[in-house]
Amino acid sequence: MQRPNPVLEEILRLLSEPSLRGLATLRHYPMERQIYARFGRCGFAIDLLMEKDHAKRHVSVLVEAVADSSAKGVKKSYDKAKGRITCIVAEITSKGIKYKTIKSKYSNAKELFGYVEKVRTAFYERYRSLKPGIPPGKESVPGEIFHAAGIPDTELFLGV
Repeated sequence: MQRPNPVLEEILRLLSEPSLRGLATLRHYPMERQIYARFGRCGFAIDLLMEKDHAKRHVSVLVEAVADSSAKGVKKSYDKAKGRITCIVAEITSKGIKYKTIKSKYSNAKELFGYVEKVRTAFYERYRSLKPGIPPGKESVPGEIFHAAGIPDTELFLGV
């Protein structure tokens, strides 16, 4: 059983927000596994669009995981390396960008990617509910590389 993780809890809370009307991500789980195996670090970003009473809230989330021994010396693998997770939540407000940083730890790659799997599952559950035409059991529209639903291109903040 996994221990409570404040980063995981915050992302799952945002993805389950009733006012969520749009979301997008660029990085994909298999790619992150490969990046982590090579560098001992990985991450992802999610854009969220909330709308309540015709008022929109734009929230961007950046998550980075770094093994304690990342990119130092010679490594056979990072499977047993513990590390840190940093989550930065940026909300666009009328006064500028408001930031919140949440930090947590993981004890090995299995625990880290257990958290990643929970976020991935929650993301795609919401994605399928917001994006019409996705067959049950599929994660995307065929041929789609950038996964976005409910956020117009002009309102994306992921730099694509």
